[in-house]
Amino acid sequence: MLNLHLDPAYTSRDTATYFDDTEFAGGTIVYQPEVYEVADYFARQARRSTVIDLGCGNGEKLRDVAAQRHIGVDFGGNLVACREAYGAWGEWIEADFSSPDCLCLTALAGPDTVIICSDVIEHLVDPAHLLALLAACYVRGAIIITSTPDRARTWGPDHMGPPPNPAHVREWTLPEYAACLTEAGLPVAYAGYTLDNTADMQLATIITVHDGFALAVPAELGVRPLAVIAAYNEADILDQVVRDWIEQGCDVHVIDNWSDDGSWNLLEGIRAEFADRVTIERFPEEPAANYEWRNLLRRKEMIASAHPGRWIIHSDADELRRPPFPWLTMAQGLALAQHAGANRIPFTLLNFRPTASGPDLLAGLTADGLFFDYGIQPEHSVQTKAWLQGEQKVDLVSVGGHIAHFDGAIDFHYKFLLRHYPIRSADHGRRKVMKERKGRWSPDERAMGWHVQYDGFHAGSAYLWDEATLFQQTEDFWPDHGIAIITDVAERGTRRAMLLAGAAQLANKDGHDETNEPFASVPTPGDADASFPPFSPTDLARTLAELKGQMGAMADEVRDLRQRVAHLEAISATAMADES
Repeated sequence: MLNLHLDPAYTSRDTATYFDDTEFAGGTIVYQPEVYEVADYFARQARRSTVIDLGCGNGEKLRDVAAQRHIGVDFGGNLVACREAYGAWGEWIEADFSSPDCLCLTALAGPDTVIICSDVIEHLVDPAHLLALLAACYVRGAIIITSTPDRARTWGPDHMGPPPNPAHVREWTLPEYAACLTEAGLPVAYAGYTLDNTADMQLATIITVHDGFALAVPAELGVRPLAVIAAYNEADILDQVVRDWIEQGCDVHVIDNWSDDGSWNLLEGIRAEFADRVTIERFPEEPAANYEWRNLLRRKEMIASAHPGRWIIHSDADELRRPPFPWLTMAQGLALAQHAGANRIPFTLLNFRPTASGPDLLAGLTADGLFFDYGIQPEHSVQTKAWLQGEQKVDLVSVGGHIAHFDGAIDFHYKFLLRHYPIRSADHGRRKVMKERKGRWSPDERAMGWHVQYDGFHAGSAYLWDEATLFQQTEDFWPDHGIAIITDVAERGTRRAMLLAGAAQLANKDGHDETNEPFASVPTPGDADASFPPFSPTDLARTLAELKGQMGAMADEVRDLRQRVAHLEAISATAMADES
């Protein structure tokens, strides 16, 4: 008997009601929007050719997942609608997940497969056969993605069933659900929360990822990874950063660009303490009037080229890095990536921001309570800054250090985390921007369009962010944000829409109107380092309403385009069949 790991006081339903998803076809509200974005990410990044959607409903969301082969599995009116709407575009298979016959679908899965099972399990009186199917597919090498509503986040911690939704038999909490899946033969690589729908925009749906590569135990690296760090006047943070790299199992090579704030003396002390782990140098040979980023990148390329067969991380003195799984160190995460056949690492960027009443960033760089935003600007969205050094020298210069270019690069299909602390306080921001950066930029590099991240700042800027425009790190940081960190979900914009929605709700609750003071004014035109302009609360509400209107219009257009494409594909498939 399968242990569902539900609270003993919980009451499930005895019968299931068929869920007709055709009623939601073409609607402006998208349910579990990030689940299919995650599936699309893994299909692309893990180079999986087949996507199977168990419980595909009306099939609309499967259409958004890029793959060579799409298989939708359902029954009843949902499957009829898929066949009528999309025909030969996909393969539509009838199956009842409450029957052991569904196990025959196992033969479709393999190491080229991503399987989606989104909000299906809660509809089954006995989910044992569905879980057995998923476990069998996992054993065959498929990446499994599941989702289901979180009972506590949806209805409150005291809700003990049955679910208010009559089509749901039972609902789990995150710990219950993860335990249930693990016992059923689905070890969890990631378990957290995702957005429930594009109207509520709440992290109230559980999402899990099951991938044998993620849980492999690779051999230790033959040599410790090397973090190559550029620094200029970072004495307030440098000690924490270097020590963190050592704790993460990496060696450190710091290139100091002739700091004058005591950074060099601090580095000498760290080197004396960790003589076998830390190398320091001043570059260039003599102090220079300008900050020449290209020359620093070339120096990093040269350092890396002296270490073939070693993982290199191109970093800065105001950054921490983390692997995609919290139980690993950076060194272990890189070993895992290498075991999976990857030789380059993509990163998701989070910028941590000072606020008027928030905690001191320097009191604990990873502490709960800090505020952050996602680095989702185009110039930040691609960050491949770690690589397994080969015989060929990598190219960092051509794209300003954001991407390590080399022949034969294979990116790991999980993104690592880059925690960035560019401005640590108002005083630090004013000193850094006005004195230590703007006066030192290379004129040639400025002419190339580089170093524009602080153009919107001036001496009178607040150098503080409003908390309403930021996310806050809490004890649920990884469950809440992990799926957006290890994939490209954050870059697709839904998380920003979530933040806007939250700020607008806060504005409405507090009764703000046009007469209120705007948020902390940090001028942002052309500023790549500040994610949001200084909206007033009313502006946020208006922007959110406009976004929802645009989403509705786009949904109508997408629905029409899908119908036209499906119609043409069906005609094409028929014509090809006639020719053969």
